[in-house]
Amino acid sequence: MPSTPPRAVAVEAAASQPTDADNAAITRLSQATGRDLPPVAYLVKIQLETVPEATSSGWALYVGNFRIPKYWEYKDGIYFKVYDPQFFTDHAGGALRFSPDGTEFIETGLVLTSPEILPSAATETPDLPQQRDILG
Repeated sequence: MPSTPPRAVAVEAAASQPTDADNAAITRLSQATGRDLPPVAYLVKIQLETVPEATSSGWALYVGNFRIPKYWEYKDGIYFKVYDPQFFTDHAGGALRFSPDGTEFIETGLVLTSPEILPSAATETPDLPQQRDILG
């Protein structure tokens, strides 16, 4: 079993300018879903009380029963990216939780929040901050 689970203290979602890699992912996802997705990378930041040391066995992150396939570290915790704004509708109010094995869950007491800006592909995308500015 991994070390002590991370203690999440806050969650925030923000729309940002996509990187080149994000744009490629948005294009692939648009083709796969048959929908034009806006050129936006949504960052969901989860602030942790203490960022745990890297170990050989880690904690999987879930929103409700959906496993977040990949997340990264930033100075105050972890974050993951969302390219389809429908994710926020589909998982609205979903509990953020950690699991060492996909069957036992540690509840954080936090739920997924939506970003203030949810541009659609049909509307003009507003000027958005750079990801490095959001991750500080």
